[in-house]
Amino acid sequence: MFLWSALAHLIALTSPGPDTAIVIRQVSLYGRNEGFKASIGIGLGIYIHCLLAINGISIIILSNDLYKFVISMIGSSYIIYLGISMLLSKKPELSNLDKHKSSYKNSILIGLVTNIFNVKAFLFFISLFTILIDTIDGLYFYIYPLYFAVTSSLWFILVSYILTVSNNKNFNLYANKYISLIMSFVLCFIGLLILIRSISLEYSMN
Repeated sequence: MFLWSALAHLIALTSPGPDTAIVIRQVSLYGRNEGFKASIGIGLGIYIHCLLAINGISIIILSNDLYKFVISMIGSSYIIYLGISMLLSKKPELSNLDKHKSSYKNSILIGLVTNIFNVKAFLFFISLFTILIDTIDGLYFYIYPLYFAVTSSLWFILVSYILTVSNNKNFNLYANKYISLIMSFVLCFIGLLILIRSISLEYSMN
């Protein structure tokens, strides 16, 4: 059963979403290392999701429509904010990258917050651990969350590397200003989509 769950997790990782968009944002603005840091933040967020799901806390949170709405609103607003800030930011030259380190030390936090306030992540890990719960005891209680967190971080680290491995500026994400522009609009679109959907669901329930 764990193998099927691991496969489902891998498929979910490779599907485009807020986490992928955030990693691309950090890589596009600040280079490969910040993509690595954002990847670690996403892994930490997934570890927290796993612990919440195992202990049944996620079900309690999502069973309350108000809590679910608040989480969606915070998550969507944060993604929109990141998209707008990306659009307005000035990318430092590669030669001056070290001088700008102090302005983006929050890459881990950005990855963490984006993942934590992703309602789809809540739902996914609730579903995943509903299947796995009968096989979780003893050491597995710690191994499973750690496995999903580490593999998630490694996937997005790989994405960060692939996006910056080329020496051709047309294919290296950090050197391509047009991709940065596109990604800022993509982030805003994702945030607005989540925001509108959350408000629509809340309105229909009332």
